[in-house]
Amino acid sequence: MARVYGIDPGTCTLKIYQKGTGIIYNQKNALAMIDGERIIATGDAAWEMEGRTPANIEVLYPVRSGVLAQVKNMLAQLNIVFDKIGEEHERLNGQDFLVASPSYATEVEKKALVDLINACDIKPRRIRVVDSPIAAALGAGVLLRECYGAMVVDIGADTTEIAVLSLGGTVASRMLNFGGYRLDESIINSVRLYYNFAIGRKTAEQIKIALGTAIHPEEGEVITKKVFGRDVVSGLPGSIAVDSLFVYLAIKDHIEKITEVILNLLLHIPPEMSADIMESGIILTGGVAGIKGLDKVISDLTGLKVHKCDNGSETVALGLGKIAEDPDYDFLAEQYSMLKIED
Repeated sequence: MARVYGIDPGTCTLKIYQKGTGIIYNQKNALAMIDGERIIATGDAAWEMEGRTPANIEVLYPVRSGVLAQVKNMLAQLNIVFDKIGEEHERLNGQDFLVASPSYATEVEKKALVDLINACDIKPRRIRVVDSPIAAALGAGVLLRECYGAMVVDIGADTTEIAVLSLGGTVASRMLNFGGYRLDESIINSVRLYYNFAIGRKTAEQIKIALGTAIHPEEGEVITKKVFGRDVVSGLPGSIAVDSLFVYLAIKDHIEKITEVILNLLLHIPPEMSADIMESGIILTGGVAGIKGLDKVISDLTGLKVHKCDNGSETVALGLGKIAEDPDYDFLAEQYSMLKIED
C-alpha cells in the first residue's frame, strides 16, 4: 500500500507531511548556488547565507507569490530534500502526493506543480492538487464536511488569501498580492528614511517578529530592539535602537489594507453565510498571523470573533495531513485536482 505525503511549497518555507508521522520537513524554501550551476546548500542553511555570500554564490527562492518561478531550481532542491528525507525516514519512491496550490493559480500553474513532482527522481505513483485555503481551514480545525460557512484569512509571505468556505468548497474569496515580505520591505524603507540606516531583509524579518504589532502601543508598553546594519551617510557598520511604535507605524497601512478587504468580502456573501460567520468567527492563519494584536484589530473592525492559530505557518501542511489521514476528506483532493495523474 502506497504511503501518502503532503507538500506545501510556500514562498517562504517548504513543508512536507508524512501520513502517520506528521511534518517531517519544515525549512526555508531557498537554495544557494555557486556560479549558477551547482547547489551548495538548501533550506535553512541557504537562507543563513543571505547577504553574506561572495559574488559567485547566489541565494535563490524558487517560489514567488505561491507559484513556481524557477522550475529547474525547485526540481533540483526537491531531489536533494527527498534524498535527505529518505536517509532519515523512508524512501519516497513510488508514493502518493498531495500538493498545495493557491486558489488563484491557473490550471497551467497547477499543472506545472504536478509536472514538477512527477519529474522528481522518486517517480511518484499519484499526484493530486489541493487549494491552499481548503488545506489551511482543515489544518485550523474547520469541519469542511458540514454545510456551514467559515471564513479563513491566510496571510503568507507574498500573498494574503481570504476565503469563505462551506461543504469543502469556496463560496467567495479575495486575494492580495502582498504578505509578510511587504511588511519587511516597509520596515527596511522606514529605517532607511528616518534613521539613514540600511538593514537587510533578514534583520527586517527579525524586527517584525520581535516588535511587530497591529495595535498602537501605549506609553510604557513600547519595547526596543538593538539592530545592526550600515550607516548610509558614513558607510560604516553600526547599530540603532528600533522600538515597537516605529514598527507599528511602518506596517500600519498594510494591516489596514488587509482589514479593508476582509470587510469588503463580508459585504458580498449570502445572508445565511453571514449568520454562520457571526457564530463561528474568522480563522486567522499564515506566518503573519502571529503579529501582536492583529486578531484584535480585525475583531474590533468587524465585530466578529477572531481565532488566531498558534501554528499558523503550518496549517496548510497540517490540512494536507488531514486529507491524507482521513478518507472522509479525500474528496477535497479529488474535487480540486482536475490534474490527477492516474495509476
